[in-house]
Amino acid sequence: MRVVSGSHLHGPLKYRFSDPKENNVLYATVDDAEKYGKIVDIELSAGQISLHSDLLLHSSHYNNSKRRRCGLALRYNTTDVRLGNEFEHQLGGVLVSGEDKEDYWGNPSRPNKDALI
Repeated sequence: MRVVSGSHLHGPLKYRFSDPKENNVLYATVDDAEKYGKIVDIELSAGQISLHSDLLLHSSHYNNSKRRRCGLALRYNTTDVRLGNEFEHQLGGVLVSGEDKEDYWGNPSRPNKDALI
């Protein structure tokens, strides 16, 4: 994994939607990312995880192994929070507790079986 050390301290950064040729999983690119901190490579072994702020600029190289690699983002907030980014809102949200009176977060139903990606 590659991170820009300290980039999370700058708060939300301006980004652009990536060109499909960039092969970015989340379709977002922060140009000149190196101006926000030192680029650091962190090698994770199979079975290890990284826990970090979603504000930390991060990326990874292609997965050259035959083993699956995945990412999971968890963000907890109250139901009155509204996102400024329509792209992320399209990803939806799952109601853990409370009441989403405006049905803003989508709250998709639980799948009947595990999805194979």
